[in-house]
Amino acid sequence: MRLIPALILFLGSYFPLSLILLIQDIKESSWKAPLCRLSAEYSCFLPELTNPWRALGLLVICAVSLVAFMVMMKRLSAYSSLDVVDSKSVPNDLINYVFPYVVSFMGLDLGVDGKFYGFMLFIILMFIITYRSGQILMNPFLLVSGWQLYELNIVTEGHKRCVKALSKDQVKAGDHLESCLVHGIYVLHRGEK
Repeated sequence: MRLIPALILFLGSYFPLSLILLIQDIKESSWKAPLCRLSAEYSCFLPELTNPWRALGLLVICAVSLVAFMVMMKRLSAYSSLDVVDSKSVPNDLINYVFPYVVSFMGLDLGVDGKFYGFMLFIILMFIITYRSGQILMNPFLLVSGWQLYELNIVTEGHKRCVKALSKDQVKAGDHLESCLVHGIYVLHRGEK
């Protein structure tokens, strides 16, 4: 997988974390004030953020990445076919994606430069490790969007192989599927039987 699509996938997977950080950045006074006032002059207020540029910036970056990722996954086109001999659903490895969530609840303050830039460095290192290890598609947000990871024994181009694959549809023995290879993982689409 190329660097930019991998980065988009990685950042999109942290959209929920960016929401958590945004909520944690709401000023205490905003939590105590009503959102809307029902009086002669009806008015509503958005909560005030302590660090709006950082909180909203992270949210926008992750949201745009998430939308771009969804579009990229829909536009992937198959270029080979395969026959499934047998399949096994594999639980997704979530540990790489859990660490930043844990860190966010350990006193991350977006207003403290050292903590903010340290967290950004941590996220960059997590991306490098995930990308270099070939685990970029082992992303928990794929589960949320309906993709499942499988370990398959397949026959493709006359060769038997044991592979990892992602599919939006359930995969079972006897299926004939169209596929493309992304970073060592087959991305599957339903083919004609």
